[in-house]
Amino acid sequence: MLTKISIMAPQSERKVIELEEGWELMRKGVTKLKNILVGLPEPQFNSRDYMMLYTTIYNMCIQRPPHDYSEQLHDWYKTVIEDYIAETILQSIQKKHSEYMLKELVQRWNSHKVMVRWLRVFHYLERFFITGGSLPSLKDVGFICFRDLVFEEIKVNVKDIVISFINREREGEHIDGGLLKHNLC
Repeated sequence: MLTKISIMAPQSERKVIELEEGWELMRKGVTKLKNILVGLPEPQFNSRDYMMLYTTIYNMCIQRPPHDYSEQLHDWYKTVIEDYIAETILQSIQKKHSEYMLKELVQRWNSHKVMVRWLRVFHYLERFFITGGSLPSLKDVGFICFRDLVFEEIKVNVKDIVISFINREREGEHIDGGLLKHNLC
């Protein structure tokens, strides 16, 4: 467990958070979030948990070199998103067929947006490291990963399913218009 570190203490008095120590804390938080998003029993985050994670990121970014881990945290953020997509989203979507794939895609897209929003614990990176480095925002990284890893993988199947929906509707069959709308937006 991370010892309490005062944000207001002069930098020379703060305990250095080594990369492995900070990553372990963040990994536990991300694992908890993934479990919540897939419906596993997990207590909800409270403000204390959230602030502990945010403060860990903050402290890891303001440490003097060689202990400023901003770049590594930025890379790790992208890896967290990519792993979540590969382990959770792609596996569940690829197991489905036809309109069930579309339903799963909508559900997983909504969960992905929650994941990206919750990972605002990395906000300090966004304000000071990303802005100065001309890198894409954390939100953009999350959405670009989804596009590149999910959409590019399933776009042909989704296109075929959407066309099939449209054809079925033209033939007089009732279809789930809301589902179709969510996949076209």
